[in-house]
Amino acid sequence: MTRPCVREKVLSPGECQQLIDLFEGSPDVADAKLAGGVKSSLRECSYLWLDDTNETSWLFKKLAGLVSRVNQDWFQFDLEDFKEGLQLIRYDAPEDPKAPAGHYGAHMDIGASGSTVSRKLSISIQLSHGASYNGGELSVDNEGKNWSAPKDQGTAVIFSSFLQHQVRPVTKGTRYALVAWVHGPAFR
Repeated sequence: MTRPCVREKVLSPGECQQLIDLFEGSPDVADAKLAGGVKSSLRECSYLWLDDTNETSWLFKKLAGLVSRVNQDWFQFDLEDFKEGLQLIRYDAPEDPKAPAGHYGAHMDIGASGSTVSRKLSISIQLSHGASYNGGELSVDNEGKNWSAPKDQGTAVIFSSFLQHQVRPVTKGTRYALVAWVHGPAFR
C-alpha cells in the first residue's frame, strides 16, 4: 500500500513539549545543508540529530513499537531498524519578508547512495499545536494526488520513503516535527 498511514496521539502533549525543549536547549542544533555542506533553497530549517541514549531510549522504543504495528497492518515491508538517529526539525516563518520561509521542497527520502539507499519507511510526527503556525503542511504525492497530513499535535504520518513529499513554507509561527527513517533490504 502506498498511501500514507496516520496514527493519532502517538506522543502526548507533554512528550511533544519535552522534545521541543530538548531541541531549544541543545547546543548541537544546526541549519540545514545538503551533501557537501552546501546551503540550498530546497530546504530551510534547523535540525537536531537524536541518538539512542538514556535520555531518548523511551522515544526509540515507542517508535519501534509503532513501526512494528503499522508495518504489519499497512505496508508489510521487510524492515531492519532505524540505522540513523531521529531528527527534530524546526521550521520558522521569516521575520524579514525577504527571507526564505521554513520549508522543505519536493523530495524523496530514499536515495541512490549512503545512508539513504536503504530507507523504506519515513515517519513524521507533529510536535507543534496545529494552530500555533500557518502553512508548513506536510504534503505527500499519493499516486498523483497531493495528500496533506493532519496538523494535530502528537500525530504520526508513516509513508513509503519512495513517495515524493514536501513541507510547504511556514508563513506564521514555528512548526516543530520529529522525523525518522526505517531501513531494510533493497526493494525487490
